[in-house]
Amino acid sequence: MTSFRKRTVQKPIRGTRTSPHTAQVITSSGNPYLDVVIGGGLPMGSICLIEEDRFMTHAKVLAKYFLAEGVISKQEIFLGSLDDIPAEMLRRLPRPLTDQESMEQSEVQALGDGGAENGLRIAWRYNDLPLVNSEHATAKIGHHFNLMEQMDSMMLYNVKTTLWDDSPKHLDIVIDEEFSKSSSPTTPLLEQQPVEDAPPIPGAEIAPQEKIPAQEEENSANNNNNNNNSSSVTSSTKTGSQESQLQVFHNPRYKGLLNDIQQLLRNESFVAGTKNNLCRVCLTSLGSPLWYDEHFGEDLIKFLTLLMASVRSCNSVCLITMPMHLIAKYDASLVPKIRQLVDYAIELESFAGSERETHPAFKEYSGLLHLHKMSAINTLAVHMPETPDLAFKLRRKKFIIEKFHLPPELQESSAKPDNCISGLLSNSNATASLDF
Repeated sequence: MTSFRKRTVQKPIRGTRTSPHTAQVITSSGNPYLDVVIGGGLPMGSICLIEEDRFMTHAKVLAKYFLAEGVISKQEIFLGSLDDIPAEMLRRLPRPLTDQESMEQSEVQALGDGGAENGLRIAWRYNDLPLVNSEHATAKIGHHFNLMEQMDSMMLYNVKTTLWDDSPKHLDIVIDEEFSKSSSPTTPLLEQQPVEDAPPIPGAEIAPQEKIPAQEEENSANNNNNNNNSSSVTSSTKTGSQESQLQVFHNPRYKGLLNDIQQLLRNESFVAGTKNNLCRVCLTSLGSPLWYDEHFGEDLIKFLTLLMASVRSCNSVCLITMPMHLIAKYDASLVPKIRQLVDYAIELESFAGSERETHPAFKEYSGLLHLHKMSAINTLAVHMPETPDLAFKLRRKKFIIEKFHLPPELQESSAKPDNCISGLLSNSNATASLDF
């Protein structure tokens, strides 16, 4: 006998691969530009927080990318939201590009970059710096999408999706289940009670019953009272424990959302260590004014803590969009606590409605992208991009993230020296000489 053994290689989960930098199983966020920024993709068991801009437009685009990637990879999807209609959001997912269309798009992008360099559309000092662009590198996972066109509805039928919007139907189902569970243990007791009063069986010998003395009657009555008291105590302790479990959240919406997520993640196909399938959990506008109550901050922190424990223990990845500017106005101390409970915290600062929208230095961009947190999950080092100065562009067909650079000063450069010199002369004496 030989010691030779055939090497068996297990197939990875659809839409995932092993990162060469961290040896972690990663999956695409749906946007190839964002994948390059975070190190190739989202690690399995991680939570990515996208802090929404003031108009809540760009974060929803990244959420659609995240969902569309799950549909193409045939991964199970959970979508929950109170501000948006989940079913309508799934219908408006972007259409994936074919391999030929993606090749043509990359060629057009390469020609455009060459024309930009020859036409001096950017400053010469930035010519040697590469853009944060995934189309210049070979992407092993992830797809390209066209935001102008919607995904075919037949693709959605092949994917298992779970939607949550706190609808009344969902509450009715939960209430019916609770009533059925609570009524099931009491019904056999009621059926067993009339057995003593049943008529005697014909042909059976009945022993003569002796009269029970008064003391025995009192003892039996006391025993019955003690049994009733003990049963009432046990029932009260059970109900008390159930109430304590139910009262983890003051807002019942958090409880319903967390229960649905945990029930889905308990599926055998998402058990950690197996390579059956991956679940994508997407929560949009979590922490919006529709979630506000007296215990908003306490419930939100508890929910994120329990959500992280659930996502860590199975094959899943989570994307959350939150209006952090509104949460900061509600309670500024919640912002660092929320960022501490996620693995990636990315803020989108839009130029819409601000002075930067018309400023010539920012005319090519739609906003800035700030990396507030990037965690090392089961690794020693954290992947960091080459530069933290990142900006994004929302075009008609795609969402682009690249390094932020200033445009060349053409006509404005001739006017600035005169203004600067005139300012210096106005602050100094007329007879004073300028030293250079």
